[in-house]
Amino acid sequence: MGMKVGDTRGERIFRTFNGILMVIICIMTLYPFLNTLALSFNDGLDANRGQIYVLPRVWSLKNYQQVFKDKEIINGYVITIGRTVSGTILTLFFTGILAYALSKKRLAGRKAYIGICIFCMIFNPGLVPTYMLYKDFRLLNNFLVYILPSAVSVWYMLLMKTYFEQIPPDLEESAMLDGASTLHTFISIIVPVSMPIISTICIFSAVYQWNAWYDAFMFVTRRADLQPVQTYLYRVIAVASMRAESAAESQLLERLRVNVVTLRAATVMITTIPIIFIYAIFQKHFIKGVMIGALKG
Repeated sequence: MGMKVGDTRGERIFRTFNGILMVIICIMTLYPFLNTLALSFNDGLDANRGQIYVLPRVWSLKNYQQVFKDKEIINGYVITIGRTVSGTILTLFFTGILAYALSKKRLAGRKAYIGICIFCMIFNPGLVPTYMLYKDFRLLNNFLVYILPSAVSVWYMLLMKTYFEQIPPDLEESAMLDGASTLHTFISIIVPVSMPIISTICIFSAVYQWNAWYDAFMFVTRRADLQPVQTYLYRVIAVASMRAESAAESQLLERLRVNVVTLRAATVMITTIPIIFIYAIFQKHFIKGVMIGALKG
């Protein structure tokens, strides 16, 4: 942040310290990522010497080659992509419809419905009741456990509701005078003019679905073929951290010129980089949509 003509001495000092603080925060945020990236591209035997910081010392692709030889991570990618796409679509549809209905003041019992939604958002029933509920609905060890519980989000609904309330009612009235139904009005009129908030919720939901691992860890215990890539990553890190390598494993890793640390780093990068690119591309939608949805009115 540059200095401006007419700034007081206190303002200049504040801007200087603010800039220094931002640089320090950026370094602290980026260093762990850059260090993991460097390890993932470094030769495993050379990495045993340590002192690798932000650049690989001996470049190698063997870590990634070994990771992609594992069929489980490929299957995990398929599951993760499937739950991200289907979960995001369902969240947008059901949360959008709920938000649109609650944005209408003429809806009978509107305040009660909003109060119930907020109450349920604040007071979580806990793991045991949730597990029993999923069991009764036969969602355990089922792909639907990834997408149905998150099909409606109260937080997303509140953002969308606030946005919908700012849309001029004349647009809807004109469509209804032409004979359009409520659903047709929502799809043909409301959705096109609400793309900023819809894009924001789409990205929020996609990031959540891509990064989710705990639901599979708790509710999908008998179907290894339904494990998403993030749960696979958790297992890789947990197993590598909890047990020591046997002599045979050490010899095998040495022949492959990889080690547990570099393999773990490569796995982390494979599961992280795709969503980082998506977030970087659509970052402006986060800011624009959230500001409009949260502050208007």
